Amino acid sequence: MHTSHFSVFEFVLYIIPIMMIILMKKYGKPYFTYFADWPLNLAICLLPTLFVLIYDFGWLIFGFNTLPFIFLFASFAIGVYLHDYMRSVDHFYFKAFYMPASELLFYILVFHLVGMVLLRWRTIFF
Repeated sequence: MHTSHFSVFEFVLYIIPIMMIILMKKYGKPYFTYFADWPLNLAICLLPTLFVLIYDFGWLIFGFNTLPFIFLFASFAIGVYLHDYMRSVDHFYFKAFYMPASELLFYILVFHLVGMVLLRWRTIFF
């Protein structure tokens, strides 16, 4: 497995999530409740950042894009969750489903990103 050496770009990749969380907690708090029917949370706002980080770390570690695999896995997991959710309710309302589904997607992406960061550290230091 051919990996590139540590660079300033990679250092920026490690700093981006921390800075996004700090900025959203400090300045974005009023916007989380702006839409009363469709509330936002930090997990939903970080999804695009997580996609970009997974894409970049996939290229750094493996030399190819790993996002299609993540999309397939996340789609399957959300589909299983949707099936279980549909069995437990009489009427389906997307408003009641989108927040737990987005949190599930957030957890899947965070766990995958942490695994990729640990793998990257292993390829650099060991």
